[in-house]
Amino acid sequence: MIMTVTKKKPQSAVAAAPTLVSFLSEPLDWLVLSADQSTRDLVLGVVHRNGHNGHAESARSLPAIAVAASRYRCTFIDLVHPGGRMDDLDRWTALLRLHRSRLVVRGGDDDLDDERWARDAGAAVYLPGALAEDRLGGILDKVSR
Repeated sequence: MIMTVTKKKPQSAVAAAPTLVSFLSEPLDWLVLSADQSTRDLVLGVVHRNGHNGHAESARSLPAIAVAASRYRCTFIDLVHPGGRMDDLDRWTALLRLHRSRLVVRGGDDDLDDERWARDAGAAVYLPGALAEDRLGGILDKVSR
């Protein structure tokens, strides 16, 4: 009996690997929680300039919060001008974390309570007051790319 063995060249791992899809390859939905109109305008402007979708609310806006929170992949929370009580922000944040929204939190100048709150909330980025005022647009440009 004669056997013939044909050695096949293995497929390249690179060719066989699935195509990587960037997290930011599609427009993201951003939620902006701030009672300050200029902050909302600045953040939404950066979000739209980078090709994403944005919606602004006050932390007091609670109707259909569970449904609304499920669609936002990124959230900007303004602790300087929240527009509501901390209880309201805690409710929003719990639901946003449940749905894995990335949190960007702006706090007050040298305010350790704001920073602790942001860390406890699982914020991806924390921006202290004065730094955020001057560089908010540039930082958000980098975050939303």
